[in-house]
Amino acid sequence: MVRRVEVTVPSERTEELVDYLAACRDKIHGLAINRAERTSIVTFRCKDKHVRNVVDSLDSHNVGVTWGIIDVLAVTMTKPRIAVKKLSEKSEVSIFKAKAYSIKERQTIEEIYEVVDSGIHLTFDYMAFTVVAAIIAGVGLLTDSSVTVVASMLVSPLMGPILGVTFGFLIKDYKMMIKSIRNEILGVVLTFLTGVIIASFTLVSSRQQSITFEMSSRGEYLSLFTGAVVASPSGVGVALSVANTNINSLVGVAISAALLPPIVNSGLLLTLAFDSSVTSKPEEKTYYRMAGVSMCLFLMNWVLIFTFANLTFILKGLDRKPFDRGTVWDDEAFSTHTSRHNTMHGSPLTVKTGGTMQSVGARIRESKRAKKSDVSLGDSKA
Repeated sequence: MVRRVEVTVPSERTEELVDYLAACRDKIHGLAINRAERTSIVTFRCKDKHVRNVVDSLDSHNVGVTWGIIDVLAVTMTKPRIAVKKLSEKSEVSIFKAKAYSIKERQTIEEIYEVVDSGIHLTFDYMAFTVVAAIIAGVGLLTDSSVTVVASMLVSPLMGPILGVTFGFLIKDYKMMIKSIRNEILGVVLTFLTGVIIASFTLVSSRQQSITFEMSSRGEYLSLFTGAVVASPSGVGVALSVANTNINSLVGVAISAALLPPIVNSGLLLTLAFDSSVTSKPEEKTYYRMAGVSMCLFLMNWVLIFTFANLTFILKGLDRKPFDRGTVWDDEAFSTHTSRHNTMHGSPLTVKTGGTMQSVGARIRESKRAKKSDVSLGDSKA
């Protein structure tokens, strides 16, 4: 995939930016400069895998941090196609470097942040999808339908907050971590209660309800071992999918992780256990034990996904260091731009007056007040 990169800078720093881009001349194509009175827009195209290197190079010179704006746009196609530059030397060193580069290949940290951040918020859709997925899973567990249980994993949004906890820990964004943990807990509680409600309705309609294979298989101690074997590579898979924004792979990982069905199963079994204790059935202790094991299965999956996803992010070159979100939308970065770019990014239009920045709205209001004062003075003289 090809990306189109636009860098907006003050006109007087255009040549400085071009000099910085010269260090990445083997990665950028079709460099063009659109000059205006106060700003210049430098555009170029580059392969998806090279965007991070170019942005990191500009970031080292504070472009997009204290001055300038960097926009990265996805391009469906470009003609002529950008040719892949091959290594000119076939030495062992060049081959080793190529392999090392392929391991570190990923999106920019800003792009990964946006992907992760989009799935951690507590919205109506998040709660609705959670309830819908829990209902589907409950029906599949009670009817012993593995296909229905798998379908519930496709709808479940519980992977989003878990990924938010993982990525927030990596970049030391504790606000993201707290928000993700809160929303994940709310999702778990909502899923568990849905399982309890489904089991209650089932008991009301049929007093002879017995557990199915889909329910018992998630309540045995062996399921913890098999769950660990699946959750560990799932953590690797979810990190690789997000690091390269491969949403199709993320769907497959969500299915393999199986986060939601164990929670629903725990709610179902706990309700059956409570009913057994009331009616003095011998299965009471067994149901309680299986409900606890089923919930432990989910918690274990969470921990393993968190651990292996973090290790994979580190392997992909995302070191555990703070990520200052403010540097992306720093107000000072926009103070020298034209009104078009200030409007586009939602900050007030500004102009310089007497060495200070004053909003255009304030200038208009001052002008109106001046006109009113002139009219009043004219009336008094008359």
